[in-house]
Formats: sequence, structure tokens, C-alpha cells
Amino acid sequence: MKKTLIGFCVSIFYIGFVFGEIPTKPLLTLETAKIMANECLNLAKDNGWKINIAIFESPGALKYYASMDGTYPASEEISRLKGKTSAGLPFSTKELAQMAFDNEDKNEGIVTIPDIALLPGGAPIILRNGYHLGGVGVSGSSGSNDEKCAFKAIEKGLEVIYD
Repeated sequence: MKKTLIGFCVSIFYIGFVFGEIPTKPLLTLETAKIMANECLNLAKDNGWKINIAIFESPGALKYYASMDGTYPASEEISRLKGKTSAGLPFSTKELAQMAFDNEDKNEGIVTIPDIALLPGGAPIILRNGYHLGGVGVSGSSGSNDEKCAFKAIEKGLEVIYD
């Protein structure tokens, strides 16, 4: 009787384990990343900017990269650093620079973290529920233009995700 009861309990546990719901996290699809990049590239083209855009999933896997003709070679790596920074931390790279340098409660520790970009043009992809989906990094124009492009890409990405 004891063996039967133990066997029954183990069976119930096993069935619950096998057929239980597996938790998943939201994904940034390749198609959405392409649409985001194209939105940024179109904005850059319309304004005569030459940019690179790097889109990362959180915590830092490169999902999509595009480079316009005639960009500076260094801006390729800078766009990747900006995107990876904002994919790993839920702040824009401009906000991180402000935290590190511009306020009274300076957080100089930020500048000691390897491979953190503290230039405008990196922005996190944050869903409505607060989930940090990834980051976008843009480089090649001014910091202000790079940032506009990154936020335009994110705006389009969220539109696609929620439609």
C-alpha cells in the first residue's frame, strides 16, 4: 500500500512537471529589429545623416546591424557599444553620462565599467510593463541626431510589438 501511494504521488508530481507551463520572456524578433532599423535609416537618409545602427536583445546579444554607405569606421564600433550599453542597463547612454558627470551625486563608478558608452545615441527598449527588451545604438552623426534616430527606431518597434 505504501509503495502504491508513493508511486501515485511521484506520478502526479512528474505529470505536473512535464505538462506545467514553461515561463517565457518577451522576444525581440528579427523582423521587428529590421523594421526598427529601417525607420532609423529612413530618418537619417531624409536628413542627410550617415549612421550605423545596432539593435541588441537584453542583456546584450546583437540582433540586427546596419551601416549606411560613407560612415566613419569608428562609428561602427561606437554604435555597437551604445546599443549593448542600453541593452544591459535600462538607461539611455545620455542618461548614464549625466549620472556619471553632471549631477551633484555623481556616480563616477559608471566610468569604470568596461565597454560602457557614455555618448548620446544609445537607448533601451522598455516595454509598457517595464520589461527591458534590449537596446538600440546609433552612431555617425551628432549625438543629438543619433539619439533621435535611436528613439525613432524604438517608437516604431513598440508600435509593431503592440499592434
